[in-house]
Amino acid sequence: MVFALDPGQMKIAEKLVILNDRAIGLLTRVYNIKKACAEPKSKPAFLADKSVESALKHIVKKFPVTDARTNPGAYSNVAGLKDQIIASLSHYYYTFADLLEFKDHVLQLLTTMDAAQCHLDIALNYELTTGYLNLVVNLISAMILLSRVDDRKAVLGLFNAAHELANGQTEASFPRLGQMILDYESPLKKLSEELTPLNRLMLSALSSMSPVFTRRNISAASWRTAQILSLTTNPQQMVYVAQTDTIASEYLSLDAMERWVILTCTVCHGALLNDPLIVRMWQLSLQGSLAIRVFRDEILIIHPALQTFFESFKSLNKRVQEIKDAYAIALAQCASLHGDRRKFLRGALRELTLLIHDEPGLLGPKILFVWMALSFSRDEVLWLLRHYDIWPSTKKKDGSKTEKAEELVDKQLPELLHYMEELRDLVRKHAGIIQRYYMTYIGNYDVAAIGELMNGLKGLSKDDNELIQDFMRDISSLNAEVSFRALRLDWCRFQAHVSISRSPFQLSAHQPFAVAMNTAVFHLRMVDLLEETLRETSDLSIYCFYVRHLERQWRLCMTMPNSCRYSMAFARICSHFPYAIHEMCPEEKTHIIERSLALADQILSDLCATTGGIIGDLCDDELRLTELTTPIHVAQQIQMQVLNSQQQGKKAQKLIQDFPLAGAESKRRDRCQLSIQDKRQTILVELASAFTAVRNFTVAEHIFSPTEYLFQQLETKFAEMIINAATQTPTLPRRPSELLSILDCYMTVLSNVDTLVAFDVQTLMRNVLLQQTQPLDSKNRKTVTSIYTKWYLEVVLHRAATGNLVWSDHLKAMISGGEQSEFAPEQYTDPAEMQALCQLLSPYGIKHLTERLVWHVASQIGELEKLICAEPKIQEGLYQLVIQNKDPRHFDKTELIREVAHELAIEPKEKKGQSSTTTAADAILQRTSIIGQIFSFRDALHDALKEVLARPLTLILRCYRFMDAGLPDEVRAGLSELGEALGEKTVVDMALVNALRAQSTFPPDEHYTISRLLMAAIAIALPRIAENPLSIYKPSIRAALNNSHCIPLAIVTIGPALFFLHGRGDIEVRMMEFLALATASSLRLAEDEEAKRPPEPIVNPLDLTDDDEEDQARSRKERARGLERDPIAYLSILLDKVVVGSSSLHYKAFDHLYPYAMSRNAYLDAYEKELSHIEG
Repeated sequence: MVFALDPGQMKIAEKLVILNDRAIGLLTRVYNIKKACAEPKSKPAFLADKSVESALKHIVKKFPVTDARTNPGAYSNVAGLKDQIIASLSHYYYTFADLLEFKDHVLQLLTTMDAAQCHLDIALNYELTTGYLNLVVNLISAMILLSRVDDRKAVLGLFNAAHELANGQTEASFPRLGQMILDYESPLKKLSEELTPLNRLMLSALSSMSPVFTRRNISAASWRTAQILSLTTNPQQMVYVAQTDTIASEYLSLDAMERWVILTCTVCHGALLNDPLIVRMWQLSLQGSLAIRVFRDEILIIHPALQTFFESFKSLNKRVQEIKDAYAIALAQCASLHGDRRKFLRGALRELTLLIHDEPGLLGPKILFVWMALSFSRDEVLWLLRHYDIWPSTKKKDGSKTEKAEELVDKQLPELLHYMEELRDLVRKHAGIIQRYYMTYIGNYDVAAIGELMNGLKGLSKDDNELIQDFMRDISSLNAEVSFRALRLDWCRFQAHVSISRSPFQLSAHQPFAVAMNTAVFHLRMVDLLEETLRETSDLSIYCFYVRHLERQWRLCMTMPNSCRYSMAFARICSHFPYAIHEMCPEEKTHIIERSLALADQILSDLCATTGGIIGDLCDDELRLTELTTPIHVAQQIQMQVLNSQQQGKKAQKLIQDFPLAGAESKRRDRCQLSIQDKRQTILVELASAFTAVRNFTVAEHIFSPTEYLFQQLETKFAEMIINAATQTPTLPRRPSELLSILDCYMTVLSNVDTLVAFDVQTLMRNVLLQQTQPLDSKNRKTVTSIYTKWYLEVVLHRAATGNLVWSDHLKAMISGGEQSEFAPEQYTDPAEMQALCQLLSPYGIKHLTERLVWHVASQIGELEKLICAEPKIQEGLYQLVIQNKDPRHFDKTELIREVAHELAIEPKEKKGQSSTTTAADAILQRTSIIGQIFSFRDALHDALKEVLARPLTLILRCYRFMDAGLPDEVRAGLSELGEALGEKTVVDMALVNALRAQSTFPPDEHYTISRLLMAAIAIALPRIAENPLSIYKPSIRAALNNSHCIPLAIVTIGPALFFLHGRGDIEVRMMEFLALATASSLRLAEDEEAKRPPEPIVNPLDLTDDDEEDQARSRKERARGLERDPIAYLSILLDKVVVGSSSLHYKAFDHLYPYAMSRNAYLDAYEKELSHIEG
């Protein structure tokens, strides 16, 4: 008895949907197995294990027979590893088992549809026809991919052997699975045997596709003639909805149709290639491509594969010749054909994008044009990717290979990709317009049209009638938040029900109804499946498997200035990669997402680096132009003119030509002549356009912001440029004024970038320059502050401490002490350079620099304290002299002072006899001089900082000075840190106080006593400075060549700091104590010097004649000219500087202790001596 199946029980529509989705999942799994087995690093470890090598050879040789139990010798090593083998290879084995099950289900469904005598017509039952063709092609692709898996026999046989050893029996599916592996060694031949009996449905499906395929597979010239994709051809119809009777077929992928034609005609060549329409499609497909896609980057090179297949049939020599002829035509024409298509599509997409950007409302009626444009473009991109590597290279006469055809190295491809992304963005941005338009259209037109056509439908079964009625009821009350997948599946079910031969209702007899339903289904997709349609028409996830091509195209794009603006498209393509993920292969999800993120990051980083390089070149150009206007360049120009006047003929002309003049770059004869700077500026504009093309895009749920990338890159580039500019040589930094000029040039260029890219350049500059004021930047790299801090401390001040440099109070700068140096110290330390340094480092950097200086001073003070504590005799003498003295303003123990001075001048016993031995007094004075040099340099920094801050912080400075002037000294000391930050003089150096507090190791009382002894030791040792032959005060520079003139500044700075540290409020008393002791020591020296001089005769001035007075004045001048040193005079100058520099001392007390006339005469003698040297 024969039973007729009800169409609803066949579940054709449901099976097509499920099996096609499962096919993609299985293809993904088989593809990953193929890639894993092809790579030695990723293939299963057991396939390379030497212990099972003999078993593998036996398995491959005897496959599919794996007699593991009957041949234990060959599988001895496998038995011990059976559990590990099963666990490792189970994924591979069961993937092949699933493929076998899939093949069975597909063949069963195809047989069912053939037995039901379904009628397939892409114009009527589009979903059913495309689902059927996709299923057939997916089956063929799966079998071809299976045949390409290396070691498939070894994997399956080894797993089955391990399974047999573990369970005592063969795995249930292995016999049929092994037979499938053998059968599909030649997949096309086996598929031809299995699918040829089912060719009737393929014939009807391909025949119905002929008009669509022929209309799509035409040249770009025909496209131009037909004005395809143009919205401006008929302006009066611009707002009319675009639709045809085959609306879904209009954007059907040509790549998919070529796969349908070639693969189905190959496996069913006996029946299909007898139809003239199908033969024509077959020929066009063979002439249009050299390869078709199998899956992802796996391709089938058509002509050799088909030629080999047809040569196996003796009666098909004619087909073989057709393939050879088609191959020759394809080589000659298809590259230029597809190149012209891409050229046409670039212009068409540009026009379409601009129109929709200006009038987004056109997306409603003209959305079909968008899908067509995207689908056509995607087909051309896929064709180019497939053919680049396989295109044959012709040889020259010398035997060398030529380059790829120009059409395959498409330099304009980035523009096409860019406009594809632009269209996708416009669709996403204005999705609401599209949804509202088609919801209105369905409710106002489709419902009425379909309702009217339904009245003429006859022969519908009860179930089919309910399907259509439910469909009509649902679209009559649409809601955009509801998915319409069920409605579309109902329409697919209806197609399957009425397409079988026994159905009393035939769609071919009601073509207007089918067209209306297909159109309504398309409109429903525009409401809830916009993203899915975008994926269908413009998915470029295949680039995930053509990464090398993506990088090559991107590199080529970056070499062409007119294509740089489209370079961002390559980064945005990475957002397509997750489309390649399938739920049946979750193990590749992480890999694909990581690849997409890494590639997007790499492209953006390289793009930003290129932009940063161009900006760096423009900065160099700007700096070069600035240098042409500097005084140094003008001096060189004058020198060149002098040399030119001395040269004759061609040499003089060459000197003129080689020397650039300021402003010469502005002289042009033709605007078309672009200089290198113009070209760089053009490239920068193009690159800026790339960054402004999109604000941000999403890749695998990660948001990428190109401008933020550029911002970070320019931050890094700007910082690197500043550091490189600051370092003139490895050992010598650039002058601060020069670096400031360079920085101004850089900031000028970056300000121009602000007009091209929409990001805050001021914030960028502020971030970078603020980091440069810190010792290290955010990436722990050296900064301008660290460079100058290290150099001034370790080079300038170190050389000053060794006597090579002299601090001039007159010039407020370091000057050379006589030795030649690789740099002029005054060019780094004069007030102008100090002000430039303050502008570079800002108060933050100056604070760091001064803290390092003060920390070094605190270390010197610590050494002085250790020196005092290390000499018991000196400490005892100072204790008797200072601590036991009742009146700090008067010291009458002259003998005790002399004894202490003698102890300070004694050489250490272990070093006695050595010429380089340093006494305690010399060590004290040397370290005190170093401290004075450091404070002189720091005060110069503070003065420069005050000048720099005078204009921007006028109000703050006034407020500070007002408070400082009206508060007592105890309160003013609390404002010292604020004053130092503003460059103002302070009562007490709080930075030094804090440093001393941090470094002190003595108890407070003991440290206080040691501080008093230290100041007393300096006061007693001070006269010894007069013994140094370099202790000569030079008024022209207001300095001594041994920097001893810096000692007073050291005294008036460290004294208040030491005594403020202990908080006893006796700073003035202790400073007065120091002054009294210092003057007493100086007067003692004056008495000793006076005692050494021979007495001069006493002459009554009344008895002198005019000639005697002239002789006396002349002898005084001669004495002044010959006298190199006057110890008392120099000491008087130092004591005067102590009183002038200290806020705790005043001249009234000084005059009480020391005759002011001596200081006055000392200055006068110093000026006379220097004047006499000049006159002499």
